Amino acid sequence: MTFPMIAGCCLVVGVLHPAPPQSQALGAAASPGQSQSLGRRAPGKAGAAQGMTREAEAYYQFLLGRHLESEGDVAGAMAAYNEAARLDPKSAEVLAELASLHARENRLAEATAAAESALKLDARNVSANRLLGFIYAVLARVDEGMTPFDAGSSVNAAQAASHFEAARQGLEIPDPAVEMLLGRIYIRSGANDKAASVLSRLVVDQPGQPEPVNLLVQAYLQAGRTDEATRLLETAVGLQPQYFALLGELHERQRHWTDAAGAYERAVERAPKNLDLRTRLAVVLLSGGGDAQAGRALEILLQLRRESPADRRVLYLLAQAQREAGRLDDSEATARQLMVVAPGSPTGAYLLALVLGRKQQYRAVVETLEPVVGASASASDPAGDLLPALLQLGFAYLELGEADRALSIFERARALSPGDPAVDVSIIEAQLSARRYAEAAALARKARSTQPGNQLIVRLEAEALRHAGRGDEGTTLLTEALAERPNDVASYTALAEFEAARRRYDAALTVLARAAEKFPADLTVSFVAGSVYERQKRFADAERKFRDALAKDPLHAPTLNSLGYMLADRGERLDEAVGYITRALAVEPYNGAYLDSLGWAYFRQNKLDLAEENLAKAAARRVRDSAVQDHFGDLLMKLGRYPEAMSAWQRALDGDVEQVERAALEKKIRSAREKVRRD
Repeated sequence: MTFPMIAGCCLVVGVLHPAPPQSQALGAAASPGQSQSLGRRAPGKAGAAQGMTREAEAYYQFLLGRHLESEGDVAGAMAAYNEAARLDPKSAEVLAELASLHARENRLAEATAAAESALKLDARNVSANRLLGFIYAVLARVDEGMTPFDAGSSVNAAQAASHFEAARQGLEIPDPAVEMLLGRIYIRSGANDKAASVLSRLVVDQPGQPEPVNLLVQAYLQAGRTDEATRLLETAVGLQPQYFALLGELHERQRHWTDAAGAYERAVERAPKNLDLRTRLAVVLLSGGGDAQAGRALEILLQLRRESPADRRVLYLLAQAQREAGRLDDSEATARQLMVVAPGSPTGAYLLALVLGRKQQYRAVVETLEPVVGASASASDPAGDLLPALLQLGFAYLELGEADRALSIFERARALSPGDPAVDVSIIEAQLSARRYAEAAALARKARSTQPGNQLIVRLEAEALRHAGRGDEGTTLLTEALAERPNDVASYTALAEFEAARRRYDAALTVLARAAEKFPADLTVSFVAGSVYERQKRFADAERKFRDALAKDPLHAPTLNSLGYMLADRGERLDEAVGYITRALAVEPYNGAYLDSLGWAYFRQNKLDLAEENLAKAAARRVRDSAVQDHFGDLLMKLGRYPEAMSAWQRALDGDVEQVERAALEKKIRSAREKVRRD
């Protein structure tokens, strides 16, 4: 910290004993342009011999000290001030001026001693308090960062604040240097409301100055007064447009994505080549959702990649933007480029795995991530770097039907991040997949006790209870969750789907009727109702509900698929069924369930080549989906490939066993085995 100049004009000269006429004349003689007439009188008692009083001689020596200092004679000035102090030992101002001179010469120990002596004479002396405030601020390193003070610095900072506050009491006009340092001290000490009080006045007194505004924003934020920080910056941008970037950052912290994007757009207008600002703009556009925002983000990031093709952050964001826009092949290529640019980082592999996961290519996910997490087994990778990769890898193993392998991966994730909700959910799902229903229910109940608001854990616990033969307990759990969240449509649909899985269709439809009355515009209510009617084999009602959903969103892929599959499974209006499912795949081209529906529709049309093309892809993507494996087995059986058909049906038996009958599958396997024996 550069030690501030302590201006002599800050002294309150009236504190000195009034000077006689002679001293007034001497003072006039000391004015600029007439300093030579003052001369260089040696300190001593000569003044008294010339008829001057002791007080007048003290004042003379005081003025002489100033004059000598202005001419660069520091030693002479100090001698004069010391003589003035000897002649007038009750004057705090003389000692304060001497202390200031020591300070200007960076003799902080001598300055401190002189200032403290001044305060013994007058505890309210402005100059001495101000000077000691600066000295202790230097010792505390007040302006070196904004982190909390350590123990040693905290003591000096408290001393500085005490002296600055004392100095402020005597200043008629606020001193910006004092106010700024005092504000910094309070921020770094955690006294943010005090800091805000000091700095808000400084912002008014010095409009357009950036540092007071920056400090006051920080004080407001640390005090939790976010709205005031926002209002301050919204006012400040009118005077200083450079605050648009800071305003954007503040809105970003509050997750006000639209406002953040607007502020960053204005900042980019002022600095169109600034890479960081444009990157931040892309981040908030991606975070805000919406096709228009995502499109704008993609446009920005593509331009940034052209300008900085090896920038890791740009490639990372671009891969995400392309994935969210459904441009999965482009996202895969960008992720692979990031892996080349940053070969030692797990980020590129993780992004690639996310894309492959969206494509439901789970074996490729495993092949991508196993080398990364294996290489990190003995390394000191931060949990934040490795954890997402572990979770993605474990999920891929689950989809491949390797629940035990998934569990071992998730346990490793839990060791890295104990108590992480995402890890808890993953372990519960793995236990469910492994059909360890009692363990899954117990884990979910324990997780729910520490995360009472996590609805996913509530639903997983209910699912575990259903599979464990305790469906009534699951219903009670979800009913209580709905009572706690009566305005959450997902709570209604979760309970309805649970009841439908228990084949309590009337109970499910009762819940959905309540939801439809409360949320008439929500298409998920119509979609779930259609699914319940389909399971009841009330196909006309199911089709009506599916069409209600499509009236709200003609591109709702789950509804398009469900309506198309329902028609195909019944062998009705097969061309229409293919049309619905094809539209669903246009939205989600890699969805294995939709590929299965399309393959099954072609199977019903006896278009076996097209059926095999789609059912084979679906079976590879959805290994644990018993219904998908069953369909593929039926196709293989019809093609006369009996051993392959038996393998598919065995995978169906080992899978989730949803929407299939175990006895029917076992009968199919026996039939295929007989075919093999006869052949």
